[in-house]
Amino acid sequence: MNKQYVNDAEVFKECPMCRKIWKSREAFLNDCFLQLEGYSADFKIQEKGLFYFTHRVQGCFSTIALEARDFLDLYTGEKYPESKMGGDECSRFCLERENLERCPALCEFAFVREVIQIIKERHGDGTDSDPI
Repeated sequence: MNKQYVNDAEVFKECPMCRKIWKSREAFLNDCFLQLEGYSADFKIQEKGLFYFTHRVQGCFSTIALEARDFLDLYTGEKYPESKMGGDECSRFCLERENLERCPALCEFAFVREVIQIIKERHGDGTDSDPI
């Protein structure tokens, strides 16, 4: 996991706009004011894909990008060794940044779509929260 340091204190992420600090991934995922907005796949190095979150608090609404490497260990299920990208089985979800659906293909990239579901469940998807 990429770690940052602010005033010598270890933090998971800092909002680039309002400077809110999440000290751990747990705190980040449990923050109901974060909404997962999208995912951009990296088809060469999966860990370099980007998850995009919106910090839904009044005066902020910043987009926060985090590398997939920070979340991929959340999924412990089966991973498939072969890419189906572009083939008949491919749903092409990975090509649409805002598409956060599960992928039905038995593809090496499909597990990231499962990580997306875990993240949405863990932080409540932000849809229940009104900005303050």
